[in-house]
Amino acid sequence: MSEWFPGPSVAEERAEEVRRLLPGIKIETPWKHYGMLLRIVFTIFAAIAVSSMFGFVSLLLLPKGWLTMAAAIGAAEWLIRKQHFFRTGIESGLWICGTFAFIFGLPSSGKVEAILVFAAAAALSGWRMRNTFFGVVATILVIAYIAAKWDHQPLPALLVASAIAIAAAFALRRIWQRPSTQQLFAGLALAMPVTGYLGTVIQGIFRSSVPTNIAVALILLTTAIVLVACGIAWRDRVLLVSGALSTACAAIELRAFFDYPTEVKLIAAGVLVAAVAVVLSRALRNATRGFVVTPVRVSAYDEAMQIGGIISVAPHGTPASHQHTGPELSDSGGPTDKSYGGGGAGGGF
Repeated sequence: MSEWFPGPSVAEERAEEVRRLLPGIKIETPWKHYGMLLRIVFTIFAAIAVSSMFGFVSLLLLPKGWLTMAAAIGAAEWLIRKQHFFRTGIESGLWICGTFAFIFGLPSSGKVEAILVFAAAAALSGWRMRNTFFGVVATILVIAYIAAKWDHQPLPALLVASAIAIAAAFALRRIWQRPSTQQLFAGLALAMPVTGYLGTVIQGIFRSSVPTNIAVALILLTTAIVLVACGIAWRDRVLLVSGALSTACAAIELRAFFDYPTEVKLIAAGVLVAAVAVVLSRALRNATRGFVVTPVRVSAYDEAMQIGGIISVAPHGTPASHQHTGPELSDSGGPTDKSYGGGGAGGGF
């Protein structure tokens, strides 16, 4: 990244992405990486360690925020610079927990603007660690701040979330050099519509009655149309999934207009899914580019090539000879005469 903040270069990050997509390929980089499960486990361990230190320093009546942040971020930077840890879960957990510990150590005034401080800490940690999850969390906290600031108006948070999702969709049109940047925009496109709608739902929890908001449903449907159109035009599955999530949220918001028995809703949903499947199968029949549904027919030559590949990798040569350890059968007159059959029958019968 730079001399001040060392990390994987663009080439190293792309090489690591290739290794993740093709596990069998051997690509050597100086950075230590772990899988997703281990990263989650080590992040939890780092959070426990930072929390323990925060509590211990607090008992000593010392500046807990400053000391915990210095120790956590210092340890993370030492692991990055000396041990070449990056995306192992340890250094990223120390970084974000250290920044959060510093915020928790500050005097609290109870203002809603504190959410923005946590968002800034998550964004800083995400930028330093090239961590997609931290970046998405920072954006979610910004949406939470807007929803809390304008708690009687559900539209501002949803509008901002939808705008971020659409902007992220257009950003995915470009092929970014760093896979982490590409993953960040994909995460924003997926998370923002659901986050914006959840903000309106949480606002309604504190009210005695929550009427159906047509404006919220229209915003969600508009976002879904834009995302699905971009996904079809650019062949992007992430945008198609995000559009489906936006449509689901809009349907939930409009559930009061479909006050029918559950059986009727299930039957209607099944008929709709079947109709969509028939239309798509007919529209994409014989398509060879973009979205396709026609399976590729395997010819005899393809099967011959598969068999030839198996033969080419199969071991060749004569089987290895092993020393005989069974009874000696050379003496035909002995009890182990090989001319005899089973059950004591003689070989001449």
